[in-house]
Amino acid sequence: MPQKLKLHKSSHYIELGSYQYWPVLVPRGIRLYTFEQIPLFLKENPYITDGYRAHLTSKLCLKSIFVLSNETVNIWTHLLGFLLFFLLGVNDMSTVLPASGANREDYVIYCIGLFCFQVCMLCSVGYHLFSCHRSEKTCHRWLALDYAGISVGILGCYIPGVFYAFYCNIFWRQVYLVIVLALILAIFSAQIHPHYLSKEWQHLRTTIFCSVAGYGVIPAIHWVWLNGGFSSAVVQVKLQNCYTIIAKMKCIQRFINTNITMQENILHRSEVFLTVLQLFLPRVIVMYLIAGAAFLFYISKIPERCFPGQLNYLGASHQVWHVLVVFMFYWWHQTAVYIMNFRHNQPCPPLHQ
Repeated sequence: MPQKLKLHKSSHYIELGSYQYWPVLVPRGIRLYTFEQIPLFLKENPYITDGYRAHLTSKLCLKSIFVLSNETVNIWTHLLGFLLFFLLGVNDMSTVLPASGANREDYVIYCIGLFCFQVCMLCSVGYHLFSCHRSEKTCHRWLALDYAGISVGILGCYIPGVFYAFYCNIFWRQVYLVIVLALILAIFSAQIHPHYLSKEWQHLRTTIFCSVAGYGVIPAIHWVWLNGGFSSAVVQVKLQNCYTIIAKMKCIQRFINTNITMQENILHRSEVFLTVLQLFLPRVIVMYLIAGAAFLFYISKIPERCFPGQLNYLGASHQVWHVLVVFMFYWWHQTAVYIMNFRHNQPCPPLHQ
């Protein structure tokens, strides 16, 4: 046995095979391994059979960003996603927000939202880049950071959504923002638990994130209820005179520019709500559909489950998940721009002021 250990110490790398617990030296270069050859803590998806990096130093991990592996697409989709949201932030601050007549609150909300998206992207890049580190402890730290980034990304969706949905309901806006912050802090607290990153807790982790993301349905339903609901009689009557968004805008503007009675005020509130509903609610639904599709790819490991070993480098479920997450964040950012423009063009109804 001492001779074998001496032999290992003199080699540049070792063929692992089934010897998962042998001392492993760092390779001088970057090579790829099969699923059977990688350490146990890297074995997440048996349908990805080749193209794994392993046993690398931090320096080699950084260099591997330019090596074609089964993590290349995962790394670059979110690295480009980070650049996308950074450039969107520059464009928003220099062009979009000034043109919309944005106030200080709008600038803060947009900065927070885009910053959260960028943090999410960078944490993901860091994990997929350093998951091949020779230290299992280092890999787990980056995995924890990746989960933390997901939490921050969810926060970046909630803040502009709640802020503009309850733009005219300051009390409920503050309530839901505090609840969201508490939920995100609860996730961060759970990550301190020593078993949080274990495979035994995998389903619990998934349940936690799904619950926090799905919580958004509650303020959405409450928002509809606060504004009279879908079946409000006055909304149904006034629909006959306002078939298009432009027509409804003119109707709203007419009520704003005249001395309105209580009945007209109620009608005005209903029209504003209806317009916001038609502008905002479909976009919320689309956002959840994108998130749901991304999650299904993530947990099902489809399509590589159907084609084991054929999608090692391109087309795997986690890569689809990455692309859909970037698209979802971009969609939600555009939704925030959309609803902000409406809020600045149409003030809150008098009963909410």
